[in-house]
Amino acid sequence: MWEVKKPEYGDQIRVNRGLYAHHGIYASDDCVIHFAAKDANNELDPSKAKIITTSLADFLKGGVCEVRCYTKDELAKKRSPQDIVNYAMSCLGRGGYNLVTNNCEHFSNECAFGEKTSDQVSNILKLFGGH
Repeated sequence: MWEVKKPEYGDQIRVNRGLYAHHGIYASDDCVIHFAAKDANNELDPSKAKIITTSLADFLKGGVCEVRCYTKDELAKKRSPQDIVNYAMSCLGRGGYNLVTNNCEHFSNECAFGEKTSDQVSNILKLFGGH
């Protein structure tokens, strides 16, 4: 579940981009860690996508910030905010973007839980009779 509110250090955040939601890790208003193209103008170009930092304003691009709210089971598995941000920062510059197996939501969940998952991809695969 997601809630519109001011993010806190280590939060998983997202912004609606119309056909998809773009995900990242919030460290401060000046530092959101996420998968995007280096210039952040074309975050869908897989050949240029890397883990980068931008300001919250650049991440949102005029959109509304949503913060992830966790279930009890998720809270039991979730890393501490410091560990989430430390892990995210250790990934800076990493490439390998893949829409189905290594996208911005995979990265956000990898930082928070230590495993790459994407509800967006899972839901699309279910819709088309996949996994």
